[in-house]
Amino acid sequence: MPPASDVRPVIDRGDVSVAQVEEVVTGDARRQRSAAAAVVARWESDPWPAGLVSQSLFTSTDGTSLLTYAQWASVEELERAGDARRPDWRALGIEPGTPRAYQLYRVVRPTVLPDPVPLPQCYPAAVFTMDSHDAARKWVDGLLDNEERNEGEDRAYPGALAANFHIAVDGTGIFLLSEWTSEAEAVAHIEEVIVPLLEHMGQSAADAGARYSFHASVHAG
Repeated sequence: MPPASDVRPVIDRGDVSVAQVEEVVTGDARRQRSAAAAVVARWESDPWPAGLVSQSLFTSTDGTSLLTYAQWASVEELERAGDARRPDWRALGIEPGTPRAYQLYRVVRPTVLPDPVPLPQCYPAAVFTMDSHDAARKWVDGLLDNEERNEGEDRAYPGALAANFHIAVDGTGIFLLSEWTSEAEAVAHIEEVIVPLLEHMGQSAADAGARYSFHASVHAG
């Protein structure tokens, strides 16, 4: 089985058509560390199913949750694999989350990125409930249109690397995973730009989600 590594996932890689995302609450930093180690150990030992491209684990910066992000070549292969590579959360004393399959819809980056591009150190993540694929697409497009009108097209935010908008395969939600060079810069952006945008779109500040750090990943050989 492939060993765990510190290679970050490439969110918009061309050989991925769907990502399965699950978020679970660990409660405190000690349980978070213990669960993270157990998840990675299982990933390293379990059989690797056809179609799985990579699995990545993120730890929330407040020590209370974990997020898994699994990239698959196709929806059909994800469905065939079922829960084969999903952590056994109950065995770890953690209430399971609700795994959902998403497809990448839009990736937004600053017009100018540093050269070389630094590794992301903070990953803000948020989920928004939607009624349909059409509603989800319109919501994302509307949010980004409002951002450009208010902030400009260059998106020259200090520390910003990418914002990855996913839409659920069944159309019932949006998953936003952003990439930043530091948590401090991400927090400043969320407070100054994202929260007002969310409020304009009918959301609340609480919908801004959680902030994560990359923990480990496994990749197809």
